Amino acid sequence: MPDSTFLEPLTALGRPPAAATAEALSLRDQVREACQAWLTKSPSPATRENYQRDLRQFKVFAGIPDSEPEHLVRVRPAQVSAWRDELAHRGLTASSIRRKLTVLRSLYSYLQTYGYSGTNPAHGDFVAVPPVPRDGKTVGLSPEDCRRLLDAPPESTPVGIRDRALLGILAYTGCRVGELARLKVGCYKTTGGHKILDIQGKGGKCRRVPLHPDAFERLETWLERAGIRDDLTGALFRPTNTPRGNGHDGFADRPISRRAVQFLMKRYVAELGLDSAVSVHSLRVTALTTAREQGCDIIDLQDFAGHSDPRTTLTYIRSRDRLSKSPAYLLRY
Repeated sequence: MPDSTFLEPLTALGRPPAAATAEALSLRDQVREACQAWLTKSPSPATRENYQRDLRQFKVFAGIPDSEPEHLVRVRPAQVSAWRDELAHRGLTASSIRRKLTVLRSLYSYLQTYGYSGTNPAHGDFVAVPPVPRDGKTVGLSPEDCRRLLDAPPESTPVGIRDRALLGILAYTGCRVGELARLKVGCYKTTGGHKILDIQGKGGKCRRVPLHPDAFERLETWLERAGIRDDLTGALFRPTNTPRGNGHDGFADRPISRRAVQFLMKRYVAELGLDSAVSVHSLRVTALTTAREQGCDIIDLQDFAGHSDPRTTLTYIRSRDRLSKSPAYLLRY
């Protein structure tokens, strides 16, 4: 690839030192402004935070100080490839590496739209991304184990009632843990005879998901027990006021954290003796896999999951039937 597709160091272009310094400062301001505009393009604070973290990691690897963002326009594909290899050497999964490279590619694509005339050094024509298996690594649950998990929280304590509702929403809507934590009481509605949740997904996109009777019955019980039905702008799921009160002393007026949801999931998984790799995300995988096995169309599943691309949805579908029909079970020696 010719070097002329990238901006050369300004001092090498034959300009007087003073002019070169002024132009460098101008370029610095432009790149800084463009990077900020790229970050704020997304309405999601979580997305902006993740993008900023991935970019910062690449800049550290490439030796680009935060105070000198103009060096981003001098990055070559070889540097991006080296970063990919370094991430793999550190043990990051293929999907994580793909995501980070996608973030970098998105930045340079935005810079080109902003007026940068160079080539995108993270483009797939220059840097190959690692392949991701069709089946992701997140462990799915069988319908039987999912039912055991849903019924694990006790109905005798307020926190158990909350957890039964919380797990029910995860299992019956397939929502992400971050989406669950953002839910407000007012997101739970009745329309056209259906109980529904308005779920705010990635990028600020909102989708409307009807609730299975088991899910909304659990939710109704929780709202009644917590006494928060009329607090429409308050969090739907909340932490307890004290760590060991089991909710008998009430719930805090703030959203439950993602970490708290992950912790309680891990605790119930351990109590049931399920695979220790089962996580909150396993309920999303289980919901999509089970619906697909029951004949749900992939486009409907895509909408249900809030994915922009059906190929992403397919990575969530675990091949339980295909595994059970494997030739391995027919072998006799």
